[in-house]
Amino acid sequence: MNLTDLSFTPSEYILLNADRYVPAAKGKEGHHLLCSEGVVDGPYLASMLITSAILANQAEKALEIEAGQNKRLFRADTVNHIYLKAVGQPPNWNGYTLENTILFIVGQLVSMQDVNTVRNMVYELVREDRHEPWQKVVEIVEWGLASSNWLIPVEGEAAAAFSTPFICPAKVRDLAIAQPEEPLKDLLNSCKNDRPDLWKAMFSEIDLAFRDRHK
Repeated sequence: MNLTDLSFTPSEYILLNADRYVPAAKGKEGHHLLCSEGVVDGPYLASMLITSAILANQAEKALEIEAGQNKRLFRADTVNHIYLKAVGQPPNWNGYTLENTILFIVGQLVSMQDVNTVRNMVYELVREDRHEPWQKVVEIVEWGLASSNWLIPVEGEAAAAFSTPFICPAKVRDLAIAQPEEPLKDLLNSCKNDRPDLWKAMFSEIDLAFRDRHK
């Protein structure tokens, strides 16, 4: 079964089942769960969403991931980077997704003759400086789910009664729980266990991009 055959993309599935993949929040930067009670670590959640979307595109043969080095200007040392390259045909991700968005930005970086690193991609993904840059990533996935009618936006006076800006209907929650977890676990574990240096490096570049965008 291809990842594109599932109801939810890897990033969507992680967001809807965040308590399975993300530790509980310890400080102020927390994200309220959509399908259950609780608050998880927001920056780590966003990093998991990005990483899963990158790996999903690689699994669908639409993205190549490569570790490399780049010399620093006026310095003798080098800095390690994770480079992304769009290849082949874009996968048939359903609707407006983080997976599609990442592929689009990677293509834009090429047209702008910018360096296609994970750090630069995330910098463009967040788009503008924010107090909590990680929230932009979560918002992209949330609004993508809403555009597919999986989530219901909470607007106006009703927003004060809810801890989250979206409502996840019971039928969507049940569908998210019922979706097979093995394809995503295999996707993540193949990188985390077989290429731990790459896994750590991607998280490091994502964190650096969030710092770049923090105001």
